[in-house]
Amino acid sequence: MSMVAALARGDLDEVARQGAIAGPSAVEKALAGPARDSILAGIVAAPAVEDRAELLPALARVAAGPDRRTAIPAARAARTIAIGLAAHELPDDLAPGDVDDWRAAFADLALARDHFVEVRLAALDAANALAHVTDPTALGFDAALLTDPDPLVAAEASSLQ
Repeated sequence: MSMVAALARGDLDEVARQGAIAGPSAVEKALAGPARDSILAGIVAAPAVEDRAELLPALARVAAGPDRRTAIPAARAARTIAIGLAAHELPDDLAPGDVDDWRAAFADLALARDHFVEVRLAALDAANALAHVTDPTALGFDAALLTDPDPLVAAEASSLQ
């Protein structure tokens, strides 16, 4: 796979370019793969794919996983995609219900106190941004995060109010 080869060379721009050429189904397949290098290539490529919003469920699965080296970048890629999606009007080919399902997955991940704090923070931002896709006034996450025991999560939640 050319994305993985570019990653092995350390050429992240080429990883993104190859992912954009291959399209969302190839990137989704990389994200679902068993090899860390394939998953990382998919994560790097995800924000560059034209229909990148469709990759949010796959990124949520990776972000919820136990591998810190893939979970954190996956959550951060999802945050990037969600913020980009929120910056524009909802595309005709995306259903508001799908966006809400994606938001809920990241909101649940933000609540997961046993998960990496970096993932929780990026998931919190992603959930908030995805909520704004359909309702610019929506919080997008459980208000309990405002008093989360982790001060970083509580501070981030407060900043998003």
